Amino acid sequence: MKNSYLFVLINTLSGMGYSLAAPLFPLLGKNGELNEDILGWIISTYSLAGTIMTPFIPYLTNKYPRITLLILSTFLEAICTLVYGFLNYIKSYYMLLIVIFTLRIIHGACSAIIGVLVYSLTISLTNESEKELSLGTLEIGWSIGTSSGPLVAAFFYEFGGYSLPFIFLGFILFISVFLSYQIHSKKLNEHNEDDQNPSFVRFLKYPNIFLILLGFITAMILSSFYFPCLMNHLRENYSLSTSVSSLFFVIPIISYVFILQFLNYLTKKFGLYTIYSFGLLASTISALFLYPCPPIPRFITFIVFGFLLNGIGQSPVFIPGLMELSNNIIKIDKNIDELIANDIASAINNLTINIGEFIGPIIGGYYTSKYNFKYCCYGMFFVGIIYSAIFIGCFINTIKDELKYFITGKDNMVQIFENEFKEKLIDSQIMSNSLSFHNEYKWNFKFEVISSRRNYVKKRKSKYQNLYQTFSN
Repeated sequence: MKNSYLFVLINTLSGMGYSLAAPLFPLLGKNGELNEDILGWIISTYSLAGTIMTPFIPYLTNKYPRITLLILSTFLEAICTLVYGFLNYIKSYYMLLIVIFTLRIIHGACSAIIGVLVYSLTISLTNESEKELSLGTLEIGWSIGTSSGPLVAAFFYEFGGYSLPFIFLGFILFISVFLSYQIHSKKLNEHNEDDQNPSFVRFLKYPNIFLILLGFITAMILSSFYFPCLMNHLRENYSLSTSVSSLFFVIPIISYVFILQFLNYLTKKFGLYTIYSFGLLASTISALFLYPCPPIPRFITFIVFGFLLNGIGQSPVFIPGLMELSNNIIKIDKNIDELIANDIASAINNLTINIGEFIGPIIGGYYTSKYNFKYCCYGMFFVGIIYSAIFIGCFINTIKDELKYFITGKDNMVQIFENEFKEKLIDSQIMSNSLSFHNEYKWNFKFEVISSRRNYVKKRKSKYQNLYQTFSN
């Protein structure tokens, strides 16, 4: 089976394990001991563990085989999901907290490794012309997985209560372990002689990268703050059953997959920053519909619309961002190995998403518990509006240019490609002159300098040849 298909399947199964918790964990608090505030922390611990683990993943991939890490992580993910199904048998309140927080830490750390590796390896092992399509397919797989989790919860809960959905899915997730063994590529066996620096902290000082990542965090907060509150809100105010309420978690994923089909076309027409801004605004406005907040009428149809709008806003924020991160990292550090660069890009992306998923449920659980869900939604709306204004203000000139290209009928991506191609040709000439005239560098025969120079020239030569061929065609 093709590696890209394997990654999609692994991502799909991981998404199912991730999304099963939100609709079912609130059932552990039926006796009132686990209130929405504590449930917010329980759900968020998964993302907190991923946040802490993510900075170390590039170091781990530099020391251990990526496939070995993937196999171990998928195995532990399956074990955690399986054990979740027995939490309702723990009678001691404090023992329940110890066990569930421990499981969430392990699950979150392993899922972070899986998330970084499947995206990084997809970028690294896919042809240049297929990368965007492969990443889009990965997102569809994740979306199918996260939408299937609540469906599994709703279906199997009717037959076996709280435990059966986790036990069923836990055994299913062992398929990911088998799939990980099937991944093969000569590129994974290549050994780079350079002493690579896999730290990504140094890239955060660049404004373009930092602002895009901050947008990831904001979008994830707006997409996860309702996790500990929604089930109780729908049951208490709309008298919906647990099974029906679980289906609301699927709605944003449906619109997410739908808009994903048109994202490439929209980005070409309107440009990256315009579409990114649209995604932030759509996610922000959706918060008002989830209660719904006055003056919006409190009808269930408006809640459905809010979730649809939430899913529409996510895709324009996340998909182009990952590609831009990888490209910018290679531009910033031209000597970095491609596999490491993609590991770093995926790690940064995964880190910010985990931070957003960690903050969102905590804020949602706290404000709903202290005030109510309506004021929580108002608060999330203002958070989104403030950051959207900051992002648009910082990139207003770029957005104006993109809209100008759209009005005049020019393709934004072609225009950007032409400008980038010219810059790369100038950069190529500067590099050539630099290597010709700086004799102290040219005649430096230290091992690390020779290795660095050889890799740099080889990668740049190959990149310009491919770029010129694509541009000529």
